[in-house]
Amino acid sequence: MAAALAVALLPAAASGTLPGAPAGAAMAIPGTPATTAGGLVLAARDIRWLEGEYSVDGRNPNGTPYRGRVFITVRGDDVYFRWEIGRDVYRGEGGFVGNVLVIDWGQADPVTYVVNTDGTLNGTWSKGLASERLIPR
Repeated sequence: MAAALAVALLPAAASGTLPGAPAGAAMAIPGTPATTAGGLVLAARDIRWLEGEYSVDGRNPNGTPYRGRVFITVRGDDVYFRWEIGRDVYRGEGGFVGNVLVIDWGQADPVTYVVNTDGTLNGTWSKGLASERLIPR
């Protein structure tokens, strides 16, 4: 079985860290290969670790809270989401753009996630008016 890899080219900071990462965000998954060449960091990520079931706790654009489950599947570089919120089911797909996971779910704006080092994901949608946090189960 071929490994699922996401590759990001990012400018290398003088300190050897990956620039632009929010505190606690994972720009390269710990333990994966990363090399520096020509002032760029090449980070190969095996994204299969994202697969699984997550609890979701979120807030809609109008401020109302919601809770449910999210199932994530990875095929190659593609990431598939299935949200189960009450009796409603939503589906989306996407992948990494740099260090951001972008999921198109059929609305005007995608859901964008930052993957944290503890395995949780913080997402925003609806032009930043809505947010959610995914916690691995």
